Amino acid sequence: MESFSKTSKLELISQDTPLLPSFFFGLFLASGSYNEFGEIEISTDIKEIFEYLHKNLKKTIKKYEINSNFDEILEEKENFVINGKTFYKITFKNNILEKVFNLLNINQEDTIEENILKATKTVDNIKNFTKGMFIGCATSSIKISEKANEKTSSGYHLEFSSKSLPLLREFSHVLAQFDISPKLITRKNIFVLYLKDAEQVCNLLALVGANNSVLILQNEIAKRDFRNKINRQTNCLSGNISKTVDASLKQLEAIKKIDNKIGLDKLPPDLEEVALLRLANPEEPLNILLQLSNIQLTKSGLNHRFRKIISMAEKL
Repeated sequence: MESFSKTSKLELISQDTPLLPSFFFGLFLASGSYNEFGEIEISTDIKEIFEYLHKNLKKTIKKYEINSNFDEILEEKENFVINGKTFYKITFKNNILEKVFNLLNINQEDTIEENILKATKTVDNIKNFTKGMFIGCATSSIKISEKANEKTSSGYHLEFSSKSLPLLREFSHVLAQFDISPKLITRKNIFVLYLKDAEQVCNLLALVGANNSVLILQNEIAKRDFRNKINRQTNCLSGNISKTVDASLKQLEAIKKIDNKIGLDKLPPDLEEVALLRLANPEEPLNILLQLSNIQLTKSGLNHRFRKIISMAEKL
């Protein structure tokens, strides 16, 4: 079963939506680096992303009239495995991404914060930049139930990890413009920007355009809420039953003690009446006892008579 984050990424790369240069810049910051030849590479566990990038880079080259050879813009290198997971290394040839970044006035001499500001000046740029970051380095521990009654123990944790603290700090400022407020922590020399609130995760997925994933997650939230409600009602009912049983046993013990010591006929008529009623119906709650008899009492009144019987038994 694929992780929820990977399913969301596959949804995004299956879409035929135009990508802006800000997407490629976000992807580079999230999972890219320079190799020994000065070429930009990205590492990914999504095999389908090669064709996705190839197709959209061609569209970008045509749209912005970038001078480049269509047939030599991408190369997929040998795969490598980390902790049992297969990764793919994709190389961008002929400085093609730097030409794309020039469209945003990205300058390697500027700080990462300054370059992100350039790449996120408009709402569309922010969405594309966030999509690049999401595909590049987002992970999640969210588990989706296979069945309606299946219990899942995971929360709604989604995170972005990076070795660059300035990157994640500035990215959190970008997300804050859409009322998405992630928290930042350090984990084993890696910086992690994370969300744990289900609504916030849905908002982020909606921001990058993973609408089907939003529906899946909202459905999961609804199922979990329903299961929790049923569990609370069941626990409450079980608690009430337990209280009823305990009260009935205590009443029966008192009645039997009185019967053995002095006999029930020595009780006042009103108490003898309810004592015999309880003996005949040892497991019924008070409201059912009243329905089974002609006693003109409320539940509170009936309970008061039983308390009198218990008090008399304790004195014997």
